[in-house]
Amino acid sequence: MRQLVLALFVALFSATNASAIECLNGQSGDILSLQSWELLDSDDDAEKTINIALRHDGPVGIRLIDATVRFQDVLGERIGEFPIERAAGIGAGQDHILNDVVAGTILERLESLHPDDVVGIACVSALVYEDGTLEDFSN
Repeated sequence: MRQLVLALFVALFSATNASAIECLNGQSGDILSLQSWELLDSDDDAEKTINIALRHDGPVGIRLIDATVRFQDVLGERIGEFPIERAAGIGAGQDHILNDVVAGTILERLESLHPDDVVGIACVSALVYEDGTLEDFSN
């Protein structure tokens, strides 16, 4: 009986980790880390602004990037995506704040969920470092 309970616990734990958010094929989730996010009120009740704090801990800054921040709930259902401005100019060891307008179903989901139930990841397809090195993850 004890072995059965242990096996069930391991199976449940493995299934829970399987739904962890990941980048799609050909993207890296290791370049930028998502530090925090918050919704800010605007004049229009139908939309708000989202501030997403990202951090680049690499040794060389980024001058051009093709990346998206993806959000999903802790059960694995997609909430939405926010593209990062291509010429973001993110310095080495620096934070970058992404501001975007949120409306419609993405806003409804973000407002209805507890913040602890929302997970996100910054997925990078390609970038150019400050030293001119090009890194393309789609190959």
